[in-house]
Amino acid sequence: MLLNPLVSRRHFIRHSLGLAAMGTGLAALPFQPGHAASATIRKASSPLGIIDDLMNPEEHHSSEGRLRTKLFMSVADVLLPTGPAKLRIFNESLPAPTLRIKPGDALEIAFENRMPANPETTNMAANIPNRFNTTNVHYHGFHVSPQGNSDNVYLQIEPGQRFNYVVRIPEDHPAGNYWYHPHRHGAVAAQVASGAAGMAIIGGALDEVPEIAEAVERVLVIQAPVPGLDGLLTTENPIWPLDAERNFLINGVYRPRIYLREGEVQHWRILHAGDAQFLPLRADGLSLYEIGRDGNPLPRAEENDEVDLAPGNRVNILVKAGKVGTYQLTRPAFNQGKMPLPELLLADIIVIPGNDPRITDGNRFGRHLPMGALPKNHILTDIVDGEITMRRKFVLGVSDIKGFFKDTEFTINDRPFDPGRDDVTAKLDSVEEWTLVNTTPFPHPLHIHVNPFQLMDVNGVADPRKPWLDTVPVPAAGSVRFRTRFKDFTGRYVMHCHILPHEDTGMMINVNIES
Repeated sequence: MLLNPLVSRRHFIRHSLGLAAMGTGLAALPFQPGHAASATIRKASSPLGIIDDLMNPEEHHSSEGRLRTKLFMSVADVLLPTGPAKLRIFNESLPAPTLRIKPGDALEIAFENRMPANPETTNMAANIPNRFNTTNVHYHGFHVSPQGNSDNVYLQIEPGQRFNYVVRIPEDHPAGNYWYHPHRHGAVAAQVASGAAGMAIIGGALDEVPEIAEAVERVLVIQAPVPGLDGLLTTENPIWPLDAERNFLINGVYRPRIYLREGEVQHWRILHAGDAQFLPLRADGLSLYEIGRDGNPLPRAEENDEVDLAPGNRVNILVKAGKVGTYQLTRPAFNQGKMPLPELLLADIIVIPGNDPRITDGNRFGRHLPMGALPKNHILTDIVDGEITMRRKFVLGVSDIKGFFKDTEFTINDRPFDPGRDDVTAKLDSVEEWTLVNTTPFPHPLHIHVNPFQLMDVNGVADPRKPWLDTVPVPAAGSVRFRTRFKDFTGRYVMHCHILPHEDTGMMINVNIES
């Protein structure tokens, strides 16, 4: 079988918002030239050792309490199914390397912006996409400080600048799947839609469940890179229509092959790193068991015919193979609000005999599913009525505003994002219940930084699992209610829609936690 053209090329090559306007008052911390990489690096490889099997992305592992590595963002030449493209991505890699860390580790990243200078004519107005070559790095889902050189999304790292990130992971941090991507307001959609994203995995108790520990593990980063019409993306026009044609890639590969052995159970860590379209996933003929979402284990393994992912969501699933044969991983046709989206073939799943000679010796071969309760992080305990110190309501809206991008402005509580305004001010250790009401005809996946939340109900219907999340879809013309504890960290951060063109055009607020 010929390798996908993108795989062949990749493996042949290697195998109005300045910093002051954001209201931070921060000067860029100095880049330390001596910040040498010390991560253990594992090159991209098939977990089964089969040459045309989907490879897990390159991994950078922490060692002795730290993961010290280097990331850069540049304009790279990539071969997409539609032809050659120029994309803004990390480390010239699609996706970026997977970061593997442990609770208590320090994540130390020497970051460099190697993108070209922004055009001098770039519009600087708030909530209009601008300055696509200015960036930063957000650690999505991490419960860490939002200040200084930690998970600070107000930073503006200009072309040619370098910056040292030091992100300290708490000793009791929940384990699971997280990710990193740019988060410079005005350029988020353009950069994530280019493919600037990578998985981050925090190890923990879920990995030690015997049935999960014995299973082959796959990392699947799903992206739909969008190039510019004539080269590099210089406007959000190609990504603005929700039904714009997108070629979805898994680990940088278009319609890859994924191998399982007959009767095998594999552990798949899936990240939806796309910019706009939802991804319900099916693998008819195979059994899918969801065991975790957004970095947090579910109470127990749940068998589902379909696993729903909004942009920004991550999921842990156990995939159990049946008889030898070829199956398909698909996104079925569905309506995202009022917008019909077609069925997509994402990958071919090939079930082979258990003794297939192509499989490397000593490979794990999980066959069992966990039947009991899954481990729960002790800090993610249910939030009861008596803990609530404040209840708030947020109304998601959209307005026609002449002169704005596409004459459209997205709002929360009738106001577009203002980087200098605190929309929520709360005290450390307070506990709040938020109701999000969507007045628009399409769903919005709302993501809040720093603190996870416990979902209570959707459209007034209680979720008996009360799952802990960091990104939740608010249904079209519907509502969700969740509860959250403001723990451990003070400072400013944001809540926003993870349909990223909506964020760039106003659907975001500032949250300020005070001591």
